[in-house]
Amino acid sequence: MTIEFLESAYIEYHEAADYYNFQSKNLGKKFILEIDGTLSIIKNYPESFTKYTKHTRKAVLITFPYNIIYSIQQEKIIVIAVAHQHRKPKYWLKREE
Repeated sequence: MTIEFLESAYIEYHEAADYYNFQSKNLGKKFILEIDGTLSIIKNYPESFTKYTKHTRKAVLITFPYNIIYSIQQEKIIVIAVAHQHRKPKYWLKREE
């Protein structure tokens, strides 16, 4: 399976990494490593994470307060959001359409 990001999810991902790099040296790198590790699990075991909505699943990061919201579409995994756990829940719902 391949993983693709919606443009808005890709922007969220990089903005969060930039924010963490601004907070502390290499913290953004740690964030990216955790995202990449979680994406690797999603790629290999796409149905292992909790169903979140009718068409999405949610992978919760361990170290950082973020969720990866994704959908499985035939041979692709689409990352819909890299969502902070404490901001505007389900703001990304319109991206599912």
